[in-house]
Amino acid sequence: MIYSSLITGVILILAGLLVKNNPDLLAGYNTLSNEEKEKIDTDKLTHIARKYLVLTGLSVLIIGVGLSFVNVPEKIHLYVVCGIVLLGVTALIIESNRLEPKN
Repeated sequence: MIYSSLITGVILILAGLLVKNNPDLLAGYNTLSNEEKEKIDTDKLTHIARKYLVLTGLSVLIIGVGLSFVNVPEKIHLYVVCGIVLLGVTALIIESNRLEPKN
């Protein structure tokens, strides 16, 4: 189970680092028209996405590896890691929806 936590954490961290320079990786952003993209503050949006994805990835790495060393059953380990990811993604969605449109 330690490998799944490592892979999940690394994927989230890499996605967080890549999204800063490639905002089209964000779901729905690449389907917007040019006029709609101009209304969005891309710098703030990618900053928020990077912050939450990297923090979620680090949390999965630290807690996942910690649970493996404590010999927690795999089922509970899976629930905890899934809960961390769901919590991080939910917080990312909530925070990104609070952005004000660019003037």
